[in-house]
Order: sequence, then structure tokens, then C-alpha cells
Amino acid sequence: MLGKYLNENNIGRISLMNMVLVIVIITVAMILFIAKQTRNEYETERSQLVKNYIDSKKQVVNGELDRMFNMVDYYTGRNEEVLSDVVKNRVDKIVELTRFISETLNRQGKPQLLKYELAEYITKYSSNETPGNIYVIDSTGNVIYHPLFPRGTNLFNLKSPYGSYPIRSELEAVSEKGKFVDTTMQFEKDSSRFIQQTTYIRKIPGTDWYAGAAYSSSELKEVVKKQMMKRVETVRFDNYGHYFIINSDGTGIALPGNSKQEGKLLTDIGDSAGVKFYKELMSGSIKENNFYLFHSQNYTDWNKVSQVISSCRMMEQWGWLMCASVSIDDLTPIINERNAALNEKLSRNTRYSLILFIISATLAAGISWYFSRHVQLIFSKYKKDIENRNKDLEELNIELTNQLYTDHLTGLPNRNKLVSDLNNVKNPILILLNIDSFKKINETYGFIIGDFVLIDVGERIASFSTDVHMECYKFHGNEYAILADSDMDREELDRLLEKLSSHLDFTVKYDELEIEIDITLTAGVSAEKGNVFEKAGMAMRLAEKKKQPFIIYDSAIDMVDEYEKDIRWTKIVKRALNENNLVPFYQPIANSRTGKVEKFECLVRIIDNGEVITPFQFLDIIKKTKLYQHITKRVITKSFETFADNNFIFTINLSIEDIMDETTARFILDTLHASGIAERVVFELLESEGIESFAVVNDFIKELKKTGAMVAIDDFGSGYSNFVYLSELNVDIIKIDGSLIKNIDHDRQSQIIVETIIKFANQLNIRTVAEFVHSESVRRKVIDMGIDYIQGYHVGKPTASIKDYLN
Repeated sequence: MLGKYLNENNIGRISLMNMVLVIVIITVAMILFIAKQTRNEYETERSQLVKNYIDSKKQVVNGELDRMFNMVDYYTGRNEEVLSDVVKNRVDKIVELTRFISETLNRQGKPQLLKYELAEYITKYSSNETPGNIYVIDSTGNVIYHPLFPRGTNLFNLKSPYGSYPIRSELEAVSEKGKFVDTTMQFEKDSSRFIQQTTYIRKIPGTDWYAGAAYSSSELKEVVKKQMMKRVETVRFDNYGHYFIINSDGTGIALPGNSKQEGKLLTDIGDSAGVKFYKELMSGSIKENNFYLFHSQNYTDWNKVSQVISSCRMMEQWGWLMCASVSIDDLTPIINERNAALNEKLSRNTRYSLILFIISATLAAGISWYFSRHVQLIFSKYKKDIENRNKDLEELNIELTNQLYTDHLTGLPNRNKLVSDLNNVKNPILILLNIDSFKKINETYGFIIGDFVLIDVGERIASFSTDVHMECYKFHGNEYAILADSDMDREELDRLLEKLSSHLDFTVKYDELEIEIDITLTAGVSAEKGNVFEKAGMAMRLAEKKKQPFIIYDSAIDMVDEYEKDIRWTKIVKRALNENNLVPFYQPIANSRTGKVEKFECLVRIIDNGEVITPFQFLDIIKKTKLYQHITKRVITKSFETFADNNFIFTINLSIEDIMDETTARFILDTLHASGIAERVVFELLESEGIESFAVVNDFIKELKKTGAMVAIDDFGSGYSNFVYLSELNVDIIKIDGSLIKNIDHDRQSQIIVETIIKFANQLNIRTVAEFVHSESVRRKVIDMGIDYIQGYHVGKPTASIKDYLN
């Protein structure tokens, strides 16, 4: 049979068929190889494209903020050198002038006129030139010339509020060659305000006079501020990247592109979605270091609107929020460019394949219908593959866009998606939800369990079934949102929220570790048009504050005043710390048997414009900021200074935040070790704090007692009194809460409770203190009951000084 076909008539046909077959095989192999390479390329790039872009922008912003703070240090150091040279040159000129005048007078035979001539010249030469105002004093501190004090004034005993003697320090440090001295000097004549300054002082040859010139820290700070402002106005980076500066009170300081907003309050300015991004930047930057915000920015000076990513850091010594912002408008062009490149590559490969197919089809002319049909099938398959590639490209474009609108952990739409969806909703109902005590879940079980909880809660919210169509969203951290488009009335909304609240009261089970976590959420709801984010946020914060499962926003709720109050108190406390107006007041504690004052409780106060402010007005607000640890350290430092040179015992209040903060705890222990008076110090802990962190509190108390210090439990009896907890802490003193003491002279129930506490304390050899002793009858009653010490207005009010008790 084979010989029948292998003849001269068929050999050409067979060779032609073999050639066509080889061509077809090669063509198909090339098509498959190109398709595989193209698929691998965009599969690899698509998942990294958006992530790398966002990460790079964050690195740019973070790097520029690092650069800003480094430039502050650089400018400070450079200007310190410049100002030091200025004041040194001024003093050196006085010395050179002295030599000249002395030589001249010696030649004239009038050396006795040296001081007179020198004083006359210095008075004219000094004028009001700054920095570096000249002054001249003699060896006993008498003024020869000084811009603030008349000639003859003795400054040797001039004392600063910090206990230092600036003129003494300068005279003790001076040498023939001159020396720089850091001192604290009176800001103006007869002023109680003192400022930090750097002084260069040098002895004037041939006299017992000393010439000095100084520049203040405030002068240095203003010079550096101006240089930083110039840098903000001129420096640009990356894609429309720039710096901007906001004051801690929310006013704009330097705003490139929006110069008309400089000097104005920025906290009410929002973007097109109603997001008040300046306020969020301020709030977020106070709470965490690396806080980034995506928002829309309208640059009126540049006639441009951009989507940007911004971040800020607080320059605490200036009260400035230093910020950097960079545009992300080029993300869409990057995606489009990549899609275009892939389409071009596929188009080019398609052309090559078509050419190969045409060649194959031409060479296959004359082949039987059977072979022609199979070649057609191959072409059809390839064409379908090209269509699939185009479809994949469209899906890639959709996926890249979706990554900007999807939370990577839960797969739910994110905040950006909600902002976009709000533009398409006529009757928005926005529900913001927050997992209660989520931070405690993370700390207890770790972040893996925490992420599992976030996913499970997201699925639970998404599974909520209702007649109204609702979309679920996942925000940053443990926050979620639900958006509905409905004009339901208040009664219907209440029923819906009751049903939702019940649905979200459930237990998360992590079977792998046999962990069960009870979950509850707090919700804030806005059913009003306009600023829905802000209104729902207000309602949620109010619900958290009132411990309610949900609250619906109405016009009676307005937490803007609360934000402004937080900012105002933060500013007041910061100013008090900087100006040394945050001080302790001391309330006496008397021995109940002798009536003699033996102890004082140190209570923090702020002196603001002559008004004494108690901590009840600001302490809860400041605990949310980084200023709180500075308050504790300031009270401890000043209290130790007050009681260093007397025999009184003094008590200082500590919170659980102080104990849990490693730097504050270490500061307390270091101060006790260095003071030499640890045995006269009592640290008071609230009964209601620390039970959940018992091990940490107990370890800290053990370290305190090693130094000789004592420990008291404050407000004992105000709630559930844990006697076992008290005995295990090995405390020295119990301070019985004022709610039990104030009516004890006629309230039998209070008497029974206090008698029980006294009996328990005596058995453990623990001293007792009665607080809120406000009348003579209460004083007699607590003494009769056997309480060791008494405290209250009947004994003495808190006072700024203990000098009346020293005698």
C-alpha cells in the first residue's frame, strides 16, 4: 500500500504536506510561547503595581518629614555658631577699645580717666542692637551699663524662679580670655518672666569691670523658624510634592498653593466628600507617629485640584505640625500606560501570528479539505485566545482600580469606595461601627487572632439581612461602615438598628486554639444629608461615651465644641509646661491623735492668666496625648524640690498609665534612688485602677518599696473594694474615700463600712487616712473610730506653698 502512494505523482504532494505540517506546528508553538510569556508578565506585575506605588509615595512623604526635622537641627546648630560669633565679636571690640583708650590716656598722663571714658563710649556704642546687647558690670555685680537696669544697680543677688543666680554664675565662670555661659535672665525690668540666654563675658583689662553680650533662645528660635518658612515656600519634590505647616490651634502657618488660608482656622475646611482632612491630620498625628491620609486638595494659587497623600509630625517645642504632601494623580496614567503597553504587545504578537498564518495558508493551498479544515480550527482557537487575552486585560484594569477601593484583609470595600458611592446616593443612611475593646483583644490574643476577629466581624456585618439594600465597608483598624439609600422614618430606622445591634452581639470562635471571644459593637448613625461622615462620627463617639449600642445623629449633637475644647486644653497645658506654670499645690494631712500636720498630698494645678485650674478640667483630655507623662514628671520633680530640705512626708498620685509607661516608671525609680529622701515619699494608686494589670502593678510596687518609698491605695471604698487584691499588693496606707467620710457623723451605714475597713487595716498593720473631713463633728467621729490621719478642708485647703507650716 505504501508503494502505491510513493510515486513521482504523489511525492511532491507528500513533501508539500510535510512542509505545511512543520509550518503549522512551529506557528502554533510560537503562539503558545508568546501567550504564556505575556500572561506571566502581567500576572506578576498587576498585584505589585498599586502596592509599590502607594508604598513609594509613603516613603517619599516620610523621608521628606525626616528631612524637615533634620533641617531644623541643622539650622539651629548653624545659627548658634553665627549668634555666638556676633556676641563674642561685640565683647572683643570692647576689650580692644579699652586697650586703645588706656594707651591714649597713658600717653596723656590721665590713666585715672579710663573708666569714665570707657563708660561713656559703651553707653553710646551699645544702643539697641540685637542680637548681642552689651552690658558692663564690676566684680561685685554693680551695673556700669545695662539696657534694662540703671547704673549702680547691684545684680549679684538677682535670683531666677529656678533658684539660680545668673550674674553670679557669669562672674564665677569668667576668665581673661572670655567664656560662654548659659544662664536664665530677666526678660524685662521688674518682670517675673525669665528667659534662657547664652552669654559671652570677658574681663576688661586694667579694670575690675566685666563686659558681656548675650543672645536669647527665643531669638535663635525665630531665626530658625524664618529659615524653615522660606524652605517650605520654595522647596518642591516628587509629583507636586510640597511641605506645609499648621499651628497646634488649627490655624495655617505656611500653605504653598493656598496662601489665602494662611493665618486662618483650617479645622472646618473639607474636601469634595465633606472630609475635614486638616482636622483628621491633626488628630491622627497626635495619636500615632506614621499616620497617612488620602484626600482631595484644592490648590487655589495653582488653579489645580489633586488627589494627595499627606502626613504630619508635631514639632512640640514650637507647637507646629510639620507636614508633607505628594500628589497621586499619576496613578491612573501609570495603570493606563501599562495597559496600553500590554495591548500593544498583544497586538504586535497578533500581527506576527497572522503573518505566519497567511504563510501557512498560502503553502497549504491545494491540500485536501481535511487538512484545510484543521488549519482553520487552529486559527479559530488562536483567535479565541486573543479575545480571551483582551478580556483578561479589561479584567486587569478593573482589578487594579478595585485595589484602590478594597480592604486587603477582609476583601470588603474600603473608605475610598464609600466616598465614591456617597456621590450616587440620594437618601444616604450611614452607620459607622466600632468593635468594643478591640485593643484589649489584640493585646490579649495577638494580632493573628485580632485579624481573624476583623474578618469574622466583617462577614457578620455583610450577612445582615434586611429589606433595605445595604453595602458594608471596612475602614482603618477596627472600624466598619454600612451605607443604605432609603427615606425610612425614625421609627423604622430604630427598629432596623435594634435588629442590627442584636445581630452583631455574637461570639467569635477560633477553633484551632479553642478560643471564644464575645463581640459587641458601638454604632453612630446619620440619616441627614450633608457631612454624613462627621455626623455619624459624632454619634458614634457619643454612643461610646454613654456606653449605648447606637445613637442616631440629630441637631442636638454637636461635638465640634468638644474637639475645640480638646485642642484648647492641649494648648493651655503645653503653654503651662513651657512657661513653668504647671505646679503642685499641697494639701495638709494631720495626725488624728496630735492634730499636728505631718504630711502633704501633692496635687497638680495650672496657673493660667492668674486663674488656678484643677485637673478635673483637663486631665482626662491630656491622657489621650503625649503630654501626660510630662505632667507626672513635672509634679514629681517640683514636689521633690519642695520637700528636700524639711522632714514632712509627701504623697504623689500615680495612674495606671504612669506605671505602664516604661519611661515614666524608670524616671520615678531613678528619682527615688537619687533623692536621698525616698523613705518620706508615698505614691497613691486609685483602688479602681490596675486590677486588670495586677502583675505589672505588683512588680512596680515591689521596685518602689526597695527604695524605701511607701504605697497608698486612694479612694478605697468608692466601689467594689477588693480586700484580697489589697493584701497581695502589700500597701502601707489606705485612704478611705470621701463618699464614706462626708456624712459619717450621722450615717450608720457609712460607719459600719468604715469600721470594717479600719479593722481589716489594723490586722495587716496598714495606716488609715480619712479624706473629705470638712467639719468639726466629722473630725471628732473619725478620731473616735481610730483612724490614724485626717485630710480635708477642715484641716487645710491645698496651697501653693508650705512655708506657713515650716514653723
